[in-house]
Amino acid sequence: MTASRRQAPRSRIFQGASVVFNGRQSVLACTIRNWSDAGAMVRMSDWIALPETFELDIASQQSSIRVRQCWRRGDDVGVVFLTEADQPPCEVVSLAQARARRAGVSG
Repeated sequence: MTASRRQAPRSRIFQGASVVFNGRQSVLACTIRNWSDAGAMVRMSDWIALPETFELDIASQQSSIRVRQCWRRGDDVGVVFLTEADQPPCEVVSLAQARARRAGVSG
């Protein structure tokens, strides 16, 4: 039997939400599949590269939680909730910078 690496037990849920990043300029639909006091697992509607940290907006609760990506398997993303001390300042990235990063061009 494999030991669980989770710090807190998770509850299965099926909750619509949004992944928000890039100064709230990028918003992607997702579904929260499980939840605990320490983190959650979200399922993206399609595979897309995500930043290390982003916000998780939960429409039904009208709240936003800052999270850090811990793991990724296809469309499933494991996140841990960040405290105020853990949260780096948000960086807005221009479209030209994002394209240059994706192409592997430094500058």
